[in-house]
Amino acid sequence: MAKPFATGRHGHPIGATPLFIRRALMRILITGANGFIGQGLVQALCEQALPITEIIANDINLSGLSTGDARLRRVTGPLDQPDILAQLLAQPLDWVFHLAGITSKRAEEDLALGLAVNVHSSMALLAGLAAQQQPARLVFASSIGVFGVPLPARVDDDTPIAPTMSYGVQKRMIELLVADYARRGLVDGRTVRLPGVLARPQQSIRPLSAFSSDILHCLAAGQRFTCPVSPQSTNWLLSRPCCVAQLIHALQSDAAHWPSSRAVTLPAQRLTTNALVQALEQHLGRPLAHLVDWAPVPEIEAQFANWPELDTPAANALGFVHDGSGQQLVAAALQTA
Repeated sequence: MAKPFATGRHGHPIGATPLFIRRALMRILITGANGFIGQGLVQALCEQALPITEIIANDINLSGLSTGDARLRRVTGPLDQPDILAQLLAQPLDWVFHLAGITSKRAEEDLALGLAVNVHSSMALLAGLAAQQQPARLVFASSIGVFGVPLPARVDDDTPIAPTMSYGVQKRMIELLVADYARRGLVDGRTVRLPGVLARPQQSIRPLSAFSSDILHCLAAGQRFTCPVSPQSTNWLLSRPCCVAQLIHALQSDAAHWPSSRAVTLPAQRLTTNALVQALEQHLGRPLAHLVDWAPVPEIEAQFANWPELDTPAANALGFVHDGSGQQLVAAALQTA
């Protein structure tokens, strides 16, 4: 049964009618726009047949955004600086994609930095959005890191949330805050928990889970790869194009059908690392397994490569999907390589 709509400060129902129908024009904010997912999202929105009047891209560095779309406005600087936030919120926003954050590795190494970027900046953004007369629709990019380890044999919508790293704790904190703002009618918030997204570019600062992207890059280039997890280690995976499509779908879906937690775990393919290599072999039509040197690191495998069966009925009911097959995932992922 559909739940009653939350109402905004003027009693208007949140999420009852898509904003692109209620408004003739639409203003969109993307935080973390220079990141791997953010760049793909900016490009996808520029190609959408939606009445978008402005796309505001925010990050501490926006050098990776090369689109020439005249609707794109760049605001460079951290969210926790009042002058930057004031620029972003100078006019009412319709859609907000909150992707900004630091990786699991950096959040674990530097607690203060993780709190500043992953928590305090998010709190400042939500507080600013709450001042709008018409609540904005916001999708917060959380992570499967909120589950922690060890995990049960199957993860579903009833699995307890118990993060075991600072990154997961910080993501969970904002999940709860988004739900509370939605309950109060201040923001039409929706949280999606992202799995591993492929294929991230190879950079000096890497998420601890980046081996799934690295193995695709190296093998596709015919290079040897030392894998820090075993062949039968398992991951939940999406390609970037599929992930971007799910983020856009999250804001187009009807708020009345979302759970009261305002959070769902996205559908993802559960693949062994060996199956990922085999899917790449099938896609490229040549043998590649001989290029992999398996050198499992127990700590990495335990935290990032031991994912059980996944069941996502709430997300499925809302219309979220994954890539479909290992070969389809690899083919889409290599578009980003």
